[in-house]
Amino acid sequence: MVNLRELGVSFEHWCFACGRQNPSGLQLDYDVSRDRATARYTGTRKHQGYDGALHGGVVTALLDETMGWAFFHRGIWGVTGRITVTFKEPVPTGEELIVSGWVARERSRAIETKGELVRASDGAVLAEAEAMFLRMPADRQAELEKVYGGAPGDAFVKIREALEREGGESAGAREPDDSRHKAGVS
Repeated sequence: MVNLRELGVSFEHWCFACGRQNPSGLQLDYDVSRDRATARYTGTRKHQGYDGALHGGVVTALLDETMGWAFFHRGIWGVTGRITVTFKEPVPTGEELIVSGWVARERSRAIETKGELVRASDGAVLAEAEAMFLRMPADRQAELEKVYGGAPGDAFVKIREALEREGGESAGAREPDDSRHKAGVS
């Protein structure tokens, strides 16, 4: 896996999930491989619902953003068309979490993804998600590339080259190896 920030992807914007300029945001930092993204996050009180538990909307945002980065780092821009989250256990604040997303299937206009949120200490799956993203029209993508100038172009070339150097993960969609998640490793 390669780290996006280290490769020059700019996160100097206000995205709630990954933007560095949003002081109330999650400020996620992504590692990616082909068709997969992973981030670590420790929830804080400002993002809780009931005492000691992350708000369900924040859990959904973690999964949504991570599933999007599973393909966005390849230069594909999309928007969430549908997302379904299954909450397995309350998601605690103050504990390190690992959120992973991967591409399950690609179609001409839609990309189907899956994701999971696990407790890092023991690999317990706390939430799972499935989503369908719609590819963004080229004109809208061009507009956003101007706004998020650090992400497109050269950064995507660097990402592609780094993934190829890393051994060229096999192409195609796949689900994670369960044994790695039970060990808390992503």
